[in-house]
Amino acid sequence: MEQFSLPLASFDLTLLPAAARDPGTEEFRTAVTEFFQRQFRELGANGAVTVTPEHISVGWITPGFNPVEAAIVKLQRGQLRDGAQLLEVVRSRRPDDPDVLYNLGVAWSELGDLARAVPVLRHLRDVDPDHARGRVALGVALGRLGDTAGAEHELRLAADHDPDEPWAHKNLGGILLRQGKWTEARAHLEAALALAPQDAQAWLLLGEAASHSGDVDTTKSAWQRARQLDMEGPIGERAERLLNRLAGESLPRNADGVNPEALAAMIAALKHLRALSPEAAKQLTLQAALVGQHGLKLQKNERRYQVESITDPLTGLEVACLIHAGVQLASPGAETGLSLAEEFAEAVRQISHDRL
Repeated sequence: MEQFSLPLASFDLTLLPAAARDPGTEEFRTAVTEFFQRQFRELGANGAVTVTPEHISVGWITPGFNPVEAAIVKLQRGQLRDGAQLLEVVRSRRPDDPDVLYNLGVAWSELGDLARAVPVLRHLRDVDPDHARGRVALGVALGRLGDTAGAEHELRLAADHDPDEPWAHKNLGGILLRQGKWTEARAHLEAALALAPQDAQAWLLLGEAASHSGDVDTTKSAWQRARQLDMEGPIGERAERLLNRLAGESLPRNADGVNPEALAAMIAALKHLRALSPEAAKQLTLQAALVGQHGLKLQKNERRYQVESITDPLTGLEVACLIHAGVQLASPGAETGLSLAEEFAEAVRQISHDRL
């Protein structure tokens, strides 16, 4: 039987019921034992657990059982805390194992426990300086910690060491974006996408980099690709908001910064919403937002969008104005990402003037 001894202080107490987190109690010892026994059962293994005042001893009895592979299975299932705790147990006897350190550091980083992640990943860097993905993981963790200089340093080393690692280029591009280094960020994001063209997040970031250089065509196509690759996910949702904002920004405007067609649509939307009860106005706004979640063509006058509570089809601009006006009525000053603030302000001014 392979035996591991984990210092009590290394155990993640959040894995236990709140009433069993005092290490000096029988409830704690029982809960820890039950936690590991549950892991054994789920992974098809047999084991023994002993809890002392200073250590947790864990042993696997099943022949051929690989605790690292078992922990990685947990991580792949999304059971990050369970997987991380198993890896902590293994690290007690294999403190310099690169596979253990890498997977453990990434797990803690994804859980947001950067105080645990960064030391583990720094130790991996010291043990195996050529572990490119380990350096990327360290760079990501440092970036999450707010250390952009440290993150950039580690990510540059990773990209230089393994130029065929798309994760290194993507995350370096992201860190460079945060520092306003648009041109260099774009180069690394393009390198990432040449290696991994299905990465929705890299497309999203490329669109952001292109937008800062005024390249509207690349911005639009990159965000459209991000939306297409992650249609139902958070990246696709953000890409949609950015595309709507871009469409609003692209509307031709007069010297007062107002698009006449958008102003007319905004006045109509505002009057329509104000004629409804607050609850009905919120419902209509939600219906319009659901229509607009997959993109609106603001510069075409085709009446192709059907909002549930409105009989006739609307143009994309009319739907966008309903969304913006509805959000502003419910939460004044809230960001809609539609770049229609000037039209809304002017619509409010004109309607108020007409009432005088």
